[in-house]
Amino acid sequence: MRRPAVFVSSTCYDLKQVRADTKQFLESLGLEPILSEYNSFPVDPDLGTVDNCLKVVELKADMFVLVVGARYGSPADQGHSVTNLEFLAAKAKGIPVYVFVMRTLLDILPVWQANPLADFSKIVDTPRLLEFVGKLKGGGETWVFPFDTAQEIFDVLKTQFAHLFMDALELRLRASSAGSQLEKFRHLRGTALRLLIERPPGWEYLLFTEALYDGVNGLTDLKRDWHYQVAIGGASTVLSPLGLNEHFKGKLSEARRIVENAAILINQAWTAAIGKPGEPAEAEGILYAAGRLTSVYRNALEWKLDFQRLAMPPEMNRLMLLTSCLCDNIVREIEEFSQFLKPATADAVRAARAGEKAEVRRTLTLTVPDMTEAYAELSRVADLISSGALK
Repeated sequence: MRRPAVFVSSTCYDLKQVRADTKQFLESLGLEPILSEYNSFPVDPDLGTVDNCLKVVELKADMFVLVVGARYGSPADQGHSVTNLEFLAAKAKGIPVYVFVMRTLLDILPVWQANPLADFSKIVDTPRLLEFVGKLKGGGETWVFPFDTAQEIFDVLKTQFAHLFMDALELRLRASSAGSQLEKFRHLRGTALRLLIERPPGWEYLLFTEALYDGVNGLTDLKRDWHYQVAIGGASTVLSPLGLNEHFKGKLSEARRIVENAAILINQAWTAAIGKPGEPAEAEGILYAAGRLTSVYRNALEWKLDFQRLAMPPEMNRLMLLTSCLCDNIVREIEEFSQFLKPATADAVRAARAGEKAEVRRTLTLTVPDMTEAYAELSRVADLISSGALK
C-alpha cells in the first residue's frame, strides 16, 4: 500500500527553506511529500508547467498544504497564480486542505481592506496576494493558520494529522461494524460513503443530495456532447420519410415517459425511502432514487443526441430542429435542482443541529417548450408524405 501523498504548494523563491524543511518533516512522519522543485515530482512531458502541477494535485495528492508568503507568484490563468490554481484544484477534489499564511500578511490585511489603493509594495509583490489572502480569510470555507516560522507550521500539522488519523480510525471501526451491510455500497466514495457509515442527524437528506449532485456532475462530458450536439458512436439511422415521421412521434412519447419517471422517483421512491417521521430511512432506497433521477437526466441528454444519428431529407430538417429541443428544459431543471439542493440542505441540517428551525422547500418542476409549431410541422410533413411530394 502506498504512503499518503501531501502536495506542498507555495511560491518557491521566497519560501525555499520552508519548503525544504516541510519536505523533511513530512518524510519523518512516513508521508510522501510532493514538491515541484524535486526530481521525484511526476512530470508529464506533454504538458506545460501549470497543467503538470494541476494534474498531480488531481491524480496524486491525498492532502494539500498551502503556505502563503510575501510573493504571489507568476500569473497563469486569468490572473490567478499557479499556487492559487493548485489550491482551487485541491478544494474541488475534496481532499484535506491546510492553509498557512505569514502572520505579517494577516496583520496588514485589515489595513489593505480599508485602503486598497495604498502602496503595499514593501510588504507584498502585488495587491493580488492580499486579495487572495482576503478570499481565504473571508470565504469561511477554509481555516487559515498564521505562522512566523516553519516550526509553527509543523506543530499545527502534527495536531491536525492526529485529528485526521483519529477520524479515519473511527470511520474504519464503524465500517467494520457495518460489515456486509456496506458490501452493496462499495461503489460509493468520499462524502456519500462517510454519510452512509456515520449517519449523523439529517444524513438521509444529505446522502440524497450528495448522490444526486455527484451523479449529475459525473455526466459532464455527456453534457458537453449535448451542448455541442456531438453524437459519439453508433451508425446513422436511415429511415423512409414515413418511418422518420413515426420515429418523431415515438420520441415525443419517450419524452413524456422521461417526465413521468422523474415524478415517480421524487413523489414515490424518494418519499418511501425517507419514511414517515420517526421511522428509519432506507439508505438503499435513497441511493436508488438519486441514481435513477441521475439516469433520467442522462436519458434527457441522450434523447437529443439521438436526433444527430438520423439521416433525413432536407424537407424534414426543420421538424428535427423543433422536436429535438423538447427535453432541453428538463436538462436545465434537473441540474438547477441538484445544484440548489446540496448547499441548501447542508445549511438547513447545520441550523437544525444548532437547535434552530430549518426548512428547505424546492419543487422539481419539469417543463417542455410550447410544441405548437413542432406539431404543425409534423402535420405539414405528413401531408407531404401522403401527397407523394416527399418520397
